[in-house]
Order: sequence, then structure tokens, then C-alpha cells
Amino acid sequence: MTIHPNSLDLEAFAVGETSARVEEHLGACDACRTFVERLGAAKPAAPRAPRSSGVRRVAGVVVPLAAAALFFFVLRRPAPPETAPAPAPSIANEAREPGTTFKGGIQVAVIRERGGEQRRFVEAAGIRPDDRLRVEIAIDREQVLVAGVLGDDGSWLELMGAATKSTGTHFSERSARVDATPLRGIVLVGSPEAVALARTTRRFDDVRTVRLDWQAP
Repeated sequence: MTIHPNSLDLEAFAVGETSARVEEHLGACDACRTFVERLGAAKPAAPRAPRSSGVRRVAGVVVPLAAAALFFFVLRRPAPPETAPAPAPSIANEAREPGTTFKGGIQVAVIRERGGEQRRFVEAAGIRPDDRLRVEIAIDREQVLVAGVLGDDGSWLELMGAATKSTGTHFSERSARVDATPLRGIVLVGSPEAVALARTTRRFDDVRTVRLDWQAP
């Protein structure tokens, strides 16, 4: 039985990351090679922007996957000002049974991909360099939600822009890749007003949270 690389590895290879294992597999698998070629053909030119005192971002790479476009960012602590300018887990949406309710109407988890393995965390997640993170949100009624990572240093990385979400399970449109700089923070999910207030006051009573703590490699 042929073991295929997971979608994240194929997406990463399509946008320029090198992998001898993936390259060898593509030489023998027409289906995966066609998938990578299609992703490569769809990749737009990546914009460049100066680094700021907030979270440094890698230019968003648009990758068609199912019906959504996923964006990859690098999570890191702020860097000193410099003059030089500065995908997603394959998790299917799950339908919730009618009548299912959650405390406050929202249930949140962080999906962490590490070394090709995915794990789900609902309270706290340890992170290391090259981990990829995505937010899972389950709601029992239609709500307007926003999600992102608030660093302990005050930096902010938005993973899901403010949008009306229907009843069921949703995943953030963007995922984040952790770089080598130690980072600690918290994932915030809630209404745009509640998240904005939590970012300012550091009071999290009206939002859902998952803690991110650094793990030594």
C-alpha cells in the first residue's frame, strides 16, 4: 500500500519548501504530483512588507484546498526595527447534532500539527519551532466571531477575520507556523467587541481561550 505525504507537506513543497521524501514520492505518484503542480500554478506573487514591532508575518500564500484558501504565517516575538523587508491541516468540518449546546454557545480548540501528527488541545498547547496551528470553533447558534493569537508581549496575529458563522464546527481560514524564537501567548475567540476588549484589558471573561506555552526543542 502506498503511503502518501499529508496535505500540509504537499502544500509546503508546492510553495517552495524542500523535502527529499516528498520529492521522491512525487517521482512515483502521478496523483500527488498533479496535486502539487496544481497548487504551484495557483500561487500568486507574495507581497513584501516592512517588519514592524508586532508579529512578523510571512507573505500570505494562497493555496486552494477544498473550498477555502488557507494562509500561513510565522508566529514569533517582535524583532528590533530593521531596514530589510520582512497550509493547513486536513481536518474535515464536523456537523454537530441539532440541540447540542456548549457553555456560552462556543467551544474552542487548537489543532497542532507537529512532524505530520495532529493533536487537539482545549486548555493549553505546548509549541515548538515548525509547529503549525489552526483554531477549531464549534457553536450552537449563528454568531459573529473573530479569532487570533495574543502574545504575552502584546503582539496580535489574526487567524480568523470577523465573520458570521452558522451553527456547527468551523476552522480558522488561516493557520500559523511557529518559528525558532520562543513565544508564549493565548488564543482568543469571541465577538469582535469582546476580543478587542480582552486585548486591551487582558481580561478574558467574555472570550474563549487556549493557552500557548513554549516547549524547548
